[in-house]
Amino acid sequence: MSDGDNAKATEDAVSEVPEGTESGDSSETPKGKLAGKMKYIIAAAVVLVLGGIGGGLYFFGVFHVEKPHETTLTLPGQPVLYELPSITANLLPSDKHARPFIKLTLQIELQGETAKQAFIANEARIKDLMQTHLRGVHYEDLSGTDGAERLREDFVIIINRIIQPERAITVFYNEIVMR
Repeated sequence: MSDGDNAKATEDAVSEVPEGTESGDSSETPKGKLAGKMKYIIAAAVVLVLGGIGGGLYFFGVFHVEKPHETTLTLPGQPVLYELPSITANLLPSDKHARPFIKLTLQIELQGETAKQAFIANEARIKDLMQTHLRGVHYEDLSGTDGAERLREDFVIIINRIIQPERAITVFYNEIVMR
């Protein structure tokens, strides 16, 4: 190769590289600029996605830790039975029964001694509400096992409404007379 050929080859090599850059620096080329910007775009997208996932998990309670609250729980005492004097009440008349009445002797099972004291203190009100309830019931509504169970539930509701926060557990029938 002659000197003219070497000069021409050097000019061709220099013309391929843009002005102001060295042959080894690719960051100033359009591809290099795009690759540098893509790094920042991808990093920003990853931060946004991870932030969105973290925020969603936080709002759905994944990171929420509840601290246990201290409470004082008083257990009820042993169940106590209290015998209620007999209750007699007229029932609603029907076609088959012109003058029906019911006579009941009951034992009330109460949750502890404090419930018993609350029952005794309100015994007159409880008996009055039980008799009032019975006066609004037909003979047919009380006949059979279903009627006796419904009446038992009604009596427990009446008692619990009056002696609250104390509780009655159930009512036991000692005697049921209906005519």
